[in-house]
Order: sequence, then C-alpha cells, then structure tokens
Amino acid sequence: MMLRRSLLLAALARPALAQTRAWSPPTRMIIPYGAGNITDVVARVLLDVIGPRHGWRTAADNQPGAGGMMGANNLIRATPDGSVFGVVSAAALTILPHIQRPRFDPFPELQPITGLTISHSFLAVNAQVPVRTLDELVAYARSRPKDDPLNYPSPGAGTVPHINLVALSHALDFPLQHVPYRTSAAGNTDLLANRVQVTMDSFALTLQYMRDGRLTPIAFNGPQRHPLLPDVPTFAEAAPQVQLTNSWQGLFFPKATPAAITERAAAELRDTVTSHAFIERLPPGATPFALPPDELARQVASESARIGRLAAEINLTID
Repeated sequence: MMLRRSLLLAALARPALAQTRAWSPPTRMIIPYGAGNITDVVARVLLDVIGPRHGWRTAADNQPGAGGMMGANNLIRATPDGSVFGVVSAAALTILPHIQRPRFDPFPELQPITGLTISHSFLAVNAQVPVRTLDELVAYARSRPKDDPLNYPSPGAGTVPHINLVALSHALDFPLQHVPYRTSAAGNTDLLANRVQVTMDSFALTLQYMRDGRLTPIAFNGPQRHPLLPDVPTFAEAAPQVQLTNSWQGLFFPKATPAAITERAAAELRDTVTSHAFIERLPPGATPFALPPDELARQVASESARIGRLAAEINLTID
C-alpha cells in the first residue's frame, strides 16, 4: 500500500523540462520487469538490433515491481532530455490503473514514441479436461460443483491473462477461479500437473505444450487463425460477442521530452521494429506493433476505457 501511495505522489514530482540537447540516442532503457520476462526478452532484442542499425549504445535497466508500475513511475520521474526511455506494457497502462487502490494512471505523464510488439494468446486447457471447444468448456465449467471450480493461473492479478479470463467468464457467464502466481513458469508447472486447468498466458509459453498434446487449444485471440494451429478457431469465430485484450508493449519518454527528440527516436525505433533483423529474433507469438505516437495513444485510450467499464461493472479491484 505504501508503495502505491508513493507511486501516486511521485507523479506530481516530475522534474521540470531540462535544457534540450543536440540529438544523441538514449543511454538507458527502463524495463519494468525482471530478466526473462517476455517484455525483457523483446526489449533486449530491440537494443541488440538498434545498436548496429542506428548507432545506439543504450543500457538495459531492469526495474521490476508493482506489476510494472515501479519502472513506469521511475520513467515518469526521469529527466525529460531524451537520455532515458522505457518500455511499458498494456497491463500497466490499461488494466492496473482501474483495479489498483489507490489508483495511479501513468499514461498522462508519459510521451508515446512507438508500439513495440504484440503477443496473441490461445485459450487452452490441460489435456485431462474433457473439452475441445469453447461451448464444451462453458458447459463443463457450469456442471462442476461450486466447491470444485476450474482454476486458471496468471503471472499476477491485473495481468493480461487474468483480465482476459475474467472478461471471458463474465461475458459467457461461467465460473472460473483465479490462482495468481509470481511467474508464468510457476503457473505452467501446475497447469501441466492439472492442479490448475485453464490458461490464456503467452503463446510463447504454451505453444510447445499444445503441439505435444499436454494442452488442448480451444480458441485463438488473434485476427485470423494461426498457421501453426490452423484447426483452432479465433474468438471472432467461437464467441464474437467477447472482447479480449492482447499483451503488447509501447516505448515512451517522460512527458516533457522535446518533440524533436521524440520524432527522431520514433523514426529510428519504428525502422528497427519493422526490420527483418528484429522480427526474426522475436519469441514465438510476438509480432511487430510499430504504431506511431498518436495511434499508440489511441490504443491506450480505447483499451483502457473498455477495461475500465468491465472493472466497474464487476467491481474488480486488487489491494
């Protein structure tokens, strides 16, 4: 609780605009998650590629904590001279501001640069669960005793896997029990052991188990069927009334960073994000999401509004 209060107060303490310097690439990238997290993996691929491509000599600075809010807060407080930028995830921008108490929304204090990547996910179940379609999953979940519901893991309350399964169970009116873990890997261990049964975690984490038969894919949260699993329908086919979220990240400067710096950085970053050298090194399921600043801002606003309505409707909060 004290941490969240400090985050809220710190937004008011952002330093005044520093003297604009001649262009030179940022020297530090804040990554608000620990090493090995998919956001960290993608961010490090970006730094590896943009160095030789555009001459950036930028150090990765992992600052995990508070579901990504710690790093976002420190980015807000950085001197806005273009020397520090950061990667911020969809969860920190569009989910946590609506369900954490006290509320803290980092987006008004950030300057969008570009989108980074987006990761689509599969709804899947442990292969011991006797379902193969979304309709069968709904019926099976409804048939179970109230004291023995289907469980699903997530890497923490307020993450994209958590909010997606909340939205799905709410829209289709069937029970699921959330079991938060410290990491996706820990949740997957219990998923494969059938201690929890349902998942919508990162495609990069579940693909191998769907392909070897330990997980049964039910539906894909992407714009079209995935070529690796073409028999699995999209949610648009299986449940067109359901609106879900995908995991994505954006790159941001502190709010008062001069426009000339933002524009130069955005051009070089979008060139890198759309390059073959970057794309070929991405983990499975991640694709470029090179939105320009205005489109990234619209993405945050529209997704945040939708999730805010859901959180209010079902009184979803975390302490």
